[in-house]
Amino acid sequence: MSQISQQELAAIQQLIQQGAFAEAASRVKTLLKRQHDMPQLQRLLAVSLARSGDHAGADRAYRAALRAAPKSPELLVEYGQFLRGTGRSGQAERHLRKALKVAPESAAAWRALGLLLRSGGQLGEAEHCARRVTELEPSNPAGWELLAAILQRLGDVPGAIATCRRGVEFAPRAPRLHYSLGQLHREDCDFGAAADAYEQARLLGFDTPDLYRNRAEALLDGGDGDAALGCARDGVRRHPQDAVLQRTAARLHHEVDADGDPLAELHSAAQTAKSNPDLWQTLVELQKRMGRFDEAHRALAQARRSGCPDTPGILTLEAMDRALSGDNSGARQSYDALLARFPDDRSVKINAAMHGLSSGDPAWAAHLCEQALTDSPFDQLALTFLGTAWQLLGDARGPWLLDYERMVRPVPVHAPADFADREHFFRELKSVLETLHSLSSHPLEQSVRGGTQTNGFLFRLKHPLLQVLEQQIREAVFRALDGFPTDARHPFWSRRPTPGAQGGLRFAGAWSVRLRGQGYHTNHMHPQGWISSALYIALPDEVRDDSDESGYIQFGSPIEELGLDSPPRRVVRPEVGTLVLFPSYMWHGTVPFESEQPRITVAFDLLPAG
Repeated sequence: MSQISQQELAAIQQLIQQGAFAEAASRVKTLLKRQHDMPQLQRLLAVSLARSGDHAGADRAYRAALRAAPKSPELLVEYGQFLRGTGRSGQAERHLRKALKVAPESAAAWRALGLLLRSGGQLGEAEHCARRVTELEPSNPAGWELLAAILQRLGDVPGAIATCRRGVEFAPRAPRLHYSLGQLHREDCDFGAAADAYEQARLLGFDTPDLYRNRAEALLDGGDGDAALGCARDGVRRHPQDAVLQRTAARLHHEVDADGDPLAELHSAAQTAKSNPDLWQTLVELQKRMGRFDEAHRALAQARRSGCPDTPGILTLEAMDRALSGDNSGARQSYDALLARFPDDRSVKINAAMHGLSSGDPAWAAHLCEQALTDSPFDQLALTFLGTAWQLLGDARGPWLLDYERMVRPVPVHAPADFADREHFFRELKSVLETLHSLSSHPLEQSVRGGTQTNGFLFRLKHPLLQVLEQQIREAVFRALDGFPTDARHPFWSRRPTPGAQGGLRFAGAWSVRLRGQGYHTNHMHPQGWISSALYIALPDEVRDDSDESGYIQFGSPIEELGLDSPPRRVVRPEVGTLVLFPSYMWHGTVPFESEQPRITVAFDLLPAG
């Protein structure tokens, strides 16, 4: 029996690296006829089969390799990683612990076990594993990255930052460590340090769309919108086919009010990557957001001529385009075909329901929303359109789902004890919030018009007054919740946390809006929340004057796109220091106003914890 040469093994390894898994497996099987019990061959067969998707065959090959070399720590680790990847965590842990018995100084085994334990939520023991990796191989950046990630999960962000910095001392040219440091600095709201760390990662070769996107967001959070746009533009030049990065660049272009067309580079990228549906869909959606409907129609036609595939998103946009052109019958046929082709696609159901409402078929819209709610009973978009459909139908369930008198709840937010009065507290908050509004134009994909909106989660910022505001808001919300009725069948009332459970709520988002001139919010709802809000921080004199309803918040009028002549069901006068709470699925907007003074609010979405 002839021996297998290192050259033959190296040739198979090269095939695997090139992605020629079938050919690699075939060559291994030929060589196994010469030497069937060679563990290196069985391992190469296992790798080839695993990467080609034959998990059962890979499992048999790994077991054969381990029968030939039962105490090989490398094989035990690799098989443990394979088992973890195929969902057999218990078996994976046993093999990894066996590897550590055989080779207690194996950094690879400690790291693999740490990754497994972290994914299973055993963070204390995972931290121990990661620390062993950093002790055994301090120049290996993977150990420091793992330890930092575990500390982050444990809530010790400063410890995670210190860990990354320590890792950089041992491995200064490890780009992923610098990128991880950037992520942690951004979470810690040290946006300048985050941007610097991202840039260092880029200089060391970490060149991904996410790097440019995250660095742009860090620069924006730090107040430099122009630099953020420059970073995003650099990114789309490097990665023109990444639709998420293209969307970020277009959004920033619009919000900093830069010269030129915000969609020019996105349009060029879509024309170049003709069969990339994500680029075409992003382009058309943003054109529609900007009111450029003729361009959106032409872009859809161009996408189809270019061979763009039939994705649910593209086909839905085509159906919407037919409706916009007045072809309601053709749009309905398109939606019927979409629903038959993609019966489980939630977005198709929701968009079809919108068409039902706008084309005069609220019964069909209600049916589609009820279908969506069967799978996801708290789907806020489905509840929104269902409520609108029931109101149009005169269904008795409409007032049950949308009780504007009981569900819209103004509640005062008190000043903390170290402030003399609420007026002083909210005047200080106004000064803080105004420093955060550094952009020039309204967000491209939000409801704000004639104003600006802060970026990211407001209460992550470390300004002490914002932290105090968060606590005062929580106290006000729980006071309001005490008055909620009990109704286990209701999609809003039933989600109230147990009274007195201060930890029973979590923020799904929080931001500040600064309206000016003729600013307002278009009618909209909040798809990610349960309870939504408007807390009034500062109001113009014209809004304080109750001679008309300018600047008031209104409820019950649907989005303009539905074309429904439905007046508001309730209008609430804003007052500084008053928090207005309402269901996230309830239509709401702002009555336009004219003033040289700003109207500043803090808004947030809440969800039940857990």
